[in-house]
Amino acid sequence: MTRGRRALLLVVVHAVVIQIITFAMRPALSFAVLDLDGAPILIGLLSAAFAVPALLLALPAGHAIDRIGERPALVLGSICVIAAAVVAALSGDSLAALVAAAILLGIGHLLSVIGEQSIVAKESRRGNFDSRFGLYTFMVSLGQTLGPLLLALPGGSASTPPLELVFTICAGFGAGLLGVSLFVRSAARMPVGHGGGILSTARMLLRTPGLPRALLAGSIVLSSVDLFLAYIPALGQERGLTAIVVSAMLVARSLFSMLSRLLLGRIVARLGRRNVLVWFITASALALGALAVPMPAAVLIMLSGVYGFAVGTCQPITMSWISELSVPGTRGLALSLRVASNRLGQTVLPVAVGSFALAAGAPGVFLALGVLLIAAAWSSNAAGAVAGADDGPE
Repeated sequence: MTRGRRALLLVVVHAVVIQIITFAMRPALSFAVLDLDGAPILIGLLSAAFAVPALLLALPAGHAIDRIGERPALVLGSICVIAAAVVAALSGDSLAALVAAAILLGIGHLLSVIGEQSIVAKESRRGNFDSRFGLYTFMVSLGQTLGPLLLALPGGSASTPPLELVFTICAGFGAGLLGVSLFVRSAARMPVGHGGGILSTARMLLRTPGLPRALLAGSIVLSSVDLFLAYIPALGQERGLTAIVVSAMLVARSLFSMLSRLLLGRIVARLGRRNVLVWFITASALALGALAVPMPAAVLIMLSGVYGFAVGTCQPITMSWISELSVPGTRGLALSLRVASNRLGQTVLPVAVGSFALAAGAPGVFLALGVLLIAAAWSSNAAGAVAGADDGPE
């Protein structure tokens, strides 16, 4: 097995495990807040706690990875994830402990995904970015599909999963994640194409035509996934859904994202990058907005699947664009700029959308997200035109 294939294999295993942990712990933390009789707006606070520290660390982490390699970031990220699961398991009735767990999980997740994406970008060559990132994000979706299944484990109540058991299992997965991280070899470092510091290099990247609009669209889309994950438990409680139905909605979203990423190469070849982004983000907006309407559980699960299929295409396409547009030696920073943009959206949007939760409950959140995704579709259309993305089939 060549070095590149071995590196990619370890990265996709690492990606599956970190997503299992994250997509089990995030909704479990939301359930834990609701168990403390917390208002739905506190779930927005929990989402912000996950995002804010990582937002501050994103650019320094990417800059450091370009210079010292990916393995230190992956190891430190694994340690933070283990600590998050342990703190959550021992939180008792402490909201502060749950917030601390969300912060640690956010940092661990950030370091993990930047390290993974940097290896994929550096071990790929121009022309196969879409296929490599398609495979990577397919495995990410696999982890996101498996993670919510932990919420259906026996031992909880009809409306609440066995939270302590979920957090304990996540700690065990974190130990496995640390083991994988220790076997990862950092990708060969490329000559630095720009000799400036973090901020000057970031400004250079932001002057790339089309990149700011692509970052905006990607941020809104990923934040919608984050808020879907956070507010589905609240929607379930308001509608009287069982924990199994909530788990099925989360799994349907992830499973259909996997399917769309598996078919991504064919879809892009037929429709073109820009058309895929615009049409599929619009479809995701309609599906999320429809969740605001009372419907049978089977229809809610179906809509979650439609949303997952549509929204699953954006992440690998924006990763490919950014990797191709960045100069050698700055891909770690470029990808971390994308993560920072996503984290900014995850910081601002939960607080803004939380006001809709106060006024109209969880359905108001999904209606607001539908409107925001329409804005993301407009932004991706403009970004594709400026960046020179293919407009149709080749």
